[in-house]
Amino acid sequence: MVKMIDLNRIYNEDCLEGMKRIPDNSVDCILTDPPYLYLKNQKLDRPFDEIAFFKECKRVLKKDSFIVLFGRGTSFYRWNCILADMGFTFKEEIVWDKGYTTSPLMKVHRTHETVSIHTKGKGTIKKAAIPYLEQKQYDINSIITDIKRLRSCLHNSKNLKAVEDYLTKKIKTIDSTQQPKYVSVSSVINITNRCTAAIKSIEDGMNEKTIIKEVLRRQQSIHPTQKPVRLLERLLNLVCDEGCTVLDPFSGSASTAIACINTKRNYIGFEIDKEYHELSVKRINDLNTCLSPNKTTYRSAPTR
Repeated sequence: MVKMIDLNRIYNEDCLEGMKRIPDNSVDCILTDPPYLYLKNQKLDRPFDEIAFFKECKRVLKKDSFIVLFGRGTSFYRWNCILADMGFTFKEEIVWDKGYTTSPLMKVHRTHETVSIHTKGKGTIKKAAIPYLEQKQYDINSIITDIKRLRSCLHNSKNLKAVEDYLTKKIKTIDSTQQPKYVSVSSVINITNRCTAAIKSIEDGMNEKTIIKEVLRRQQSIHPTQKPVRLLERLLNLVCDEGCTVLDPFSGSASTAIACINTKRNYIGFEIDKEYHELSVKRINDLNTCLSPNKTTYRSAPTR
C-alpha cells in the first residue's frame, strides 16, 4: 500500500519531487509518456534529470513489475539504454498505429509511435484477449477471409469434423451440489485447423499484437500529445491486474488515470503544468460524475 501520498490523485508538481513521497517497492506499473525534447516547446518539453528519474522509477517499482514507456528518436533510444544499464530487462516493443499523419509538412509522414516494455526483475507479459471485431476493425480483408474459411467448412468434411470436435469440447458441466457452471476448455484445445481457429477467435477473442491501431479523436483532445484511453487500457492489460497501482509521472491529459478508472486500477499522477493539471482534474471529475452521479468529485491536489 502506498503511504505518504494519496491514491487516485493527480498532483500539480514536478514528478521528481512527488515521487520522493512514494515508498520503495510499492508501485505495480509505471505507464508514461515523457517529454521527447524535440518539439522546442517549453510548455510541453521541459528537460528533466533522466538518470534521477529512472532511479526513482526503479526504487518505487515492485519486484517483477513493469515500466511501459512511450518515446521517439534519440531520447527514446537513450532511455532504453539507461533502463538496461540499471538492470531492467527489455520484454517487448509495441507500435501504436495512429491512423493519421502527425504533420503533413514532414518529408516522411510519421503515423506511429513506439512503446517499450521493461521489467524490474523477471516479470512476464500477460496474455490479453482482444474482442475479434476490435482487433480486426481496420482489416476488412482479414474478416472476409475468415468468413470464406468458415463457409468452406460446409463443403469440406475434414474441416467440418474439426469444428464439430472443437464445439463438442466446449461443454457445459453441471455439479449436482452447485448451480450450473459453464466451463470453457478451449484454452487446452490444440487448435491446428484454420476453420476452428477462426471460430475460437470470434468466440474467445484474439491475442494482443505488437502493432495496435487506435485512432485518437483529436477534436476532443485537451493536450497536444494525448494518447487514446483504449490504447492505454490495452497496454495495462499486458502488465498488471485489476486493483494494482499505476504511476504516470508525466500525466498530461490524465489518459492513464482514465484508463485506470475504466479497468479498476488505482493511479498516481504528476503534472507540472498548472493549466493541463486543472484540465485533467476536470476530465476525471466529469468521468466520475458520469459513472456515479451522486459521487463527490475530488478537489485539485495541492501544489507542492
